[in-house]
Amino acid sequence: MKTFFLYFSVFFFVVLLLLCSLRLQKRYQYAETHDLIMTKGETSRNDSLKVLFIGDSWAYLHQNYDSQFCSMIIKKGFPCRVISKGYSGANSKEIYQHMYTSCMPLLIDNPTYCVIIVGINDAVAKLGKDFYSYHYILILQQLLRMGIKPVVLEIPDVNYRAVADRESPIMRLHHCLSSFLTDSELYGFNSYRENLKKSIVEAGINRRIVYVKSDSWNTGGYKDSDSLFLPDEVHLNALGYYKLDSCIASIIIKDLVQQ
Repeated sequence: MKTFFLYFSVFFFVVLLLLCSLRLQKRYQYAETHDLIMTKGETSRNDSLKVLFIGDSWAYLHQNYDSQFCSMIIKKGFPCRVISKGYSGANSKEIYQHMYTSCMPLLIDNPTYCVIIVGINDAVAKLGKDFYSYHYILILQQLLRMGIKPVVLEIPDVNYRAVADRESPIMRLHHCLSSFLTDSELYGFNSYRENLKKSIVEAGINRRIVYVKSDSWNTGGYKDSDSLFLPDEVHLNALGYYKLDSCIASIIIKDLVQQ
């Protein structure tokens, strides 16, 4: 009986590992690269500074604070328009694909800057740092080809373990296997951050983007800054968005002055 149980356990583990591998392989298939055709300024309605936010649920919730961000730019003497377009639960590959569908009208409106907020879902799903960096670089390269300056928001600190505690035992096991298969850390974002910075340099675009470090607006990390988050401990509240927007606005203004 013990031998049967041992064989059954090994068989179950191998099957689970194979299923996990197949699922990851499907999700890891790189998106096809495309080029959006646009003549710079052809759809611009005025000379206002236009800032577009695209990304996951953080970008989606930013819609409630677009006017706040806009006022921060206007106070510095720059007429401004701000639009946010987010997709809850989206990973880097999905955001890249959205650039050719629902995001296209916003991109061909010729924004000056595009703030990209993505990465938490890549890390939570254990898609791997290479998957994340590859698709993020595709996003950056497409924006640059369109004459839009990318603003890279480094993956922020959230209460990662709070997310894991809400998962079922099966999902936790799945994520452990995914973490092993993608060589990504089980809890945290450091490998994703470092790999993206390395990829940006290797792509030769580090001087053509604006980079916002996670500790430039949240110096204490999540543990010392829980007042910035909603009860789910993953998404920002009003104070959190105020701090984030203040930092991004200051960095954009600095970049404008230096041009």
